[in-house]
Amino acid sequence: MSDVRGEISVATVVQLGVELGFSAVGVTTAEPFADLLQKLRTYYAEGRASGFEHPVPEERIDPQTVLPGARSLIAVALPYVDRALLGERRPSGRRGVVSLYARGEDYHRTLRRMLTALAARLEQEVGRAVLWRAGVDTTPLVDRAVAERAGIGFIGKNCCVITPEHGSWVFLGTLLTDVTVDGALDETAPGGTALRETASGEPEQSVAADGCGDCDLCLQACPTGALREPFVLDSSLCLSFVTQMKGHISRELREPLGRRVWGCDTCQRVCPKNAVSLTAIDDAGRLDPELGQPELRAVLELSNRAFTRAYGHTAGAWRGAQVWRRNAVIALGNARDREAVPQLIGLLADARPEIRGSAAWALERIDPEQASAAVRAAWERETDGEARRDMAWAAGGQ
Repeated sequence: MSDVRGEISVATVVQLGVELGFSAVGVTTAEPFADLLQKLRTYYAEGRASGFEHPVPEERIDPQTVLPGARSLIAVALPYVDRALLGERRPSGRRGVVSLYARGEDYHRTLRRMLTALAARLEQEVGRAVLWRAGVDTTPLVDRAVAERAGIGFIGKNCCVITPEHGSWVFLGTLLTDVTVDGALDETAPGGTALRETASGEPEQSVAADGCGDCDLCLQACPTGALREPFVLDSSLCLSFVTQMKGHISRELREPLGRRVWGCDTCQRVCPKNAVSLTAIDDAGRLDPELGQPELRAVLELSNRAFTRAYGHTAGAWRGAQVWRRNAVIALGNARDREAVPQLIGLLADARPEIRGSAAWALERIDPEQASAAVRAAWERETDGEARRDMAWAAGGQ
């Protein structure tokens, strides 16, 4: 624990967070995460980054690069899954799959709104204007590391933070502030093994001491082997990231994508720690089958405006309609949907080479005999090297 006499207690901070609707709240000091530096350097050096992360390891471990003058980090968690959602049945038709986290209002908006309210409550409690910044995947800091050191959960073998109340089905956020907090876990606290205070002020042992034990179901279930070993993720192979990438998806990753249109929940669905009492934030949209399991051929027809109207409020919309269309093309190929052949042939003339190439790949899987003439004609006029390779099967492998 920090020896600095704080302006507010951990118990009060936790109580404020609970009143605002967070399911877990913890506090740690704003000391650097020194133990992370070499891990991050190795992560980048080995080419395991997804491309979405902040590129400078030294800035990812130091809260001062985010908020100069920061004294405390308040870690929060908010659940997003309930049992009704996990048991949702697939509607009729050829359907894709959207990750559970992206089936309601964009969590960035939700958590930023709640963290802003928490900052306002802090100012009321300490009686002064405070410096603060809210982070929801939006700062260089590693939110998972903040959450673990603050004691709200532990990082599992699948690299997700696992909380006692909701497993890993939680959104994470961090509020950086210049407020000093009595009882905040400091940088020497072993991740998740220290005591934390509940809203009642009673100490409670973090679940991190329990950990994953001998379980490795997530490693066994990962479709691409992205979980190289316990606690080691190759984000470049993780399908959750792959579905978000622009451009061509490498051929070896297309079949493992299955019907995924956005995101992947496999390692979380098999995790025994997720067999917990589940109650999500109130969001009826999460049970909309068209949102969570869209009809794949309908996705191919979406204009940018229609896509924004249907999905723009979710966390899955930030890459735009064309990424979803490319993913839907691959999903139709994996489903070997013969009814999609006319649409896929039409996409051989799409403006985007990744869609043209994916369509040729899908047609080879579905009905190469029927599609070969159209794909060969597309190959003859194709100028993009990757798309041309996807079409080469119809030109005798040239």
